[in-house]
This record gives sequence, C-alpha cells and structure tokens, in this order.
Amino acid sequence: MNREKKITRHTIPSEDIPQFLFLGIVSAEPDYRISVMLNRHLGAGLRKCANDVAAVTNSGETRFSCFVSDMPAFTLVSNHCGGNILIRKLRKIDYFLVIGGAPDENRAENLAGSIRQIPEVTAVFVFNSRTVNDGNASLLVL
Repeated sequence: MNREKKITRHTIPSEDIPQFLFLGIVSAEPDYRISVMLNRHLGAGLRKCANDVAAVTNSGETRFSCFVSDMPAFTLVSNHCGGNILIRKLRKIDYFLVIGGAPDENRAENLAGSIRQIPEVTAVFVFNSRTVNDGNASLLVL
C-alpha cells in the first residue's frame, strides 16, 4: 500500500516588511499624466523623484518611475518598466499609490473611491503590504 503523504504548508509572517497600505491603480495613461490627474483631483502635489525605485529583475537592475509629494503623504510608483514588472503577483496593476502615515483602512477606501471618479482610471484596489507576498513590496516605502 502506497500512502500519499499530505503536505501541509505553513506561512510564517515576516516582520521585515513594514505594514502600510497602498492602492493599485489600473490605467492606460503614462505615469506623468496619472501624477497630474492625481494632483488635480486630490491636491496631492506629486513630483518626479530624482531617485527611481530600483529592483533586481531577470535582466539585471531595473528602475521604475517614482513620484513623491512634498509631504510624505503619497508616493506613486510604476509597476511596469519595459517588459519588467516590479511586483509580479500584481502584474495587472499599472501603478501603486502608497499612502503615508499609520495604516487606516477607511481612509484608503475613501481615497480609492475618490480616485475611481477619474475617467482615465479603469480600476483601483486597496492592498496591505503584509498580505502581498512579494519581496519587492518593501521597495514601495521610500
């Protein structure tokens, strides 16, 4: 008799990734247009960051565009650069808007609802950094 052993997987939460909330934005618009739309709609004050987010991919180091506000309230990071993806598990997402400060689920949902009103934005999702199992999620925090 050949008994198949059942494999049990346990997930050990990692304390290396800080907990923060971020929005996943789906839009066909380029990054500079999205930043302008968010600035007009939210008054975010996003500006192009001198230091882009650098990640190691299959083709070497790749830099993903980044926009930050004067106050560390918002950071907009592109998920795509050429054929490379920053967070592979969220490959359908075009941009990440990181919300500064203490994680507040209600604030994030209200912000997502507001961004959904922008006609050029197809969809907006709220993510928690601890539930996204990707090492590159920690790169979103500047």
